[in-house]
Amino acid sequence: MTKYLNAKEYDILDTILHSGDPVSVAEIMRIHPDFTSNIVQPAVRKMLKLGLIEVAEISVDGNIFSRRFKPAPTASNTIQKMFVDDYLQFSRLVSGQSLLSAMMQADDNPEKAMQEIAEMEKLLQEYKEKNYHPKRK
Repeated sequence: MTKYLNAKEYDILDTILHSGDPVSVAEIMRIHPDFTSNIVQPAVRKMLKLGLIEVAEISVDGNIFSRRFKPAPTASNTIQKMFVDDYLQFSRLVSGQSLLSAMMQADDNPEKAMQEIAEMEKLLQEYKEKNYHPKRK
């Protein structure tokens, strides 16, 4: 359904986002031995085009030049937009309550889930305070 990234591309993005240091295509392939250059290279080009990653540096390994990638400063905003776009598509198919329930079922860490619930409750309260203005009599 998504028009952005497929599952393998999300795996590659996750690797880049959480690597700590910039990574090259060769390093991504070492982390994901089932991924070939034919999978990683197009995924990297796609993520560059979407503004999710950027070239951090160009390194030399022997006589081979390679680009190393890091998350773009706008990656978080872009990922949020991607999520909202997908949410809008899914919300036509199932209720918001069902989507939220699915999110909670997907989390296998109860402590993390409780923390996220508390954060969601805070966001919901802020939204109510900002947007709900009952008519006064």
